[in-house]
Amino acid sequence: MKLERVSLLLAVGIGSLAVWAQSAPDDPSVAARASLERIQALRKARPGDGVLVFYQALVHVSLGERDAALELLRSLKGRKLGLIPVRDVGFDSVWDDPEFQKIREALADEEPQTPASPVAFRLKDPKLIPEGIAYDAEDKRFFIGSVAQHKIVVAHEKELSDFSSPTDRLDAVLGLTVDPTCGHLYAITTNGVEESAKKERRNAVVQYDLKDGHLTDRFAAPDAMQLNDLAVAQDGTLYVTDSETGSLFRKKPGEKAVTKFGATGALRGANGIALAPDGALYVTLSTGIARVDTTSGEPTTLPQQDTVVTGGIDGLYWHDGDLIGIQNSTNPGRVIRIALMDKGMRIAGVTVLQSHHHPEFDEPTTGAIANGALHVIANSYVGHYQPDGTIKDTADLKRTAIVAVPLHRK
Repeated sequence: MKLERVSLLLAVGIGSLAVWAQSAPDDPSVAARASLERIQALRKARPGDGVLVFYQALVHVSLGERDAALELLRSLKGRKLGLIPVRDVGFDSVWDDPEFQKIREALADEEPQTPASPVAFRLKDPKLIPEGIAYDAEDKRFFIGSVAQHKIVVAHEKELSDFSSPTDRLDAVLGLTVDPTCGHLYAITTNGVEESAKKERRNAVVQYDLKDGHLTDRFAAPDAMQLNDLAVAQDGTLYVTDSETGSLFRKKPGEKAVTKFGATGALRGANGIALAPDGALYVTLSTGIARVDTTSGEPTTLPQQDTVVTGGIDGLYWHDGDLIGIQNSTNPGRVIRIALMDKGMRIAGVTVLQSHHHPEFDEPTTGAIANGALHVIANSYVGHYQPDGTIKDTADLKRTAIVAVPLHRK
């Protein structure tokens, strides 16, 4: 989920969350300077990493250093990395600057345009603000979570109805996943994106019975700050990302709580998560993708060439030996197929399955694989959702489109 309440660099963990907590809101420049130092140190080891250049430009903008930011963005021209500044993630102060717009348009024009994938169906209520989606292959239905309305809806043969009940006491619903083996739907519920967390922070994974739709269990994560997405292993183990702390959580079968797995902050920008059939666990980072050892929790960032950008991915999925990712913070929104090599330990390359040109794309977040396509929440409008629970600029919202992106492009 892309959060608007802090700049992207702090939200995804490039900067020090500890510094941010200590300095904000009195002196946010302290956190920004810490972020800048960290990025500059990383660039010494990876001077050709385009996403680090992009993030450094973003920090310069937050510090009011326009010229330095534009120079860095200008250096990305011609590299065709798909790095395109996005609204509401920190570029607001220069958004109307003619020179900034000139550079942004040049970067956007470099990305080849793919055919527009078809709209599979639409949601009726534009104020749902959906973020997570999952597919139940047995009954051929989609589950969609609402951030704004704190509920889960189900779409069956394009007919939409409420799945959760008000008595389930859900907060904002983010990641969803179906466990077909056990017949469960799992969902993230959190108030970590809302002001209410200042008084009482709530993070949990809720479990529903797919047959009768009843809430059957709730697994609290008392040490989490803002749970985001989850994946379920073949043995029923749940792996859950915490985006605010850049950490991974886990719940084994029989356990009643979701607990920290691995070191705090080891996965900066943790968001999307995917499991391969052999049990390999992948988590998206602000700058790329990590493979996590499911015994120790130790992450290893997957090496990739400087011609490849895998940072800024929200939803992440496994398909036929590759990973499928939805980028929405380093790009206005695109779907990419990430080829792996060396037994899943290295990134070989990226293919764009759907470019940002799609007319329905407006903050795409996550997807669900069904019928040979990734069904993507194309216009989530999560950036319109405010920490006080209101939705800004509601007149601009359109009915949410679920776009079926083909899983292969020639």
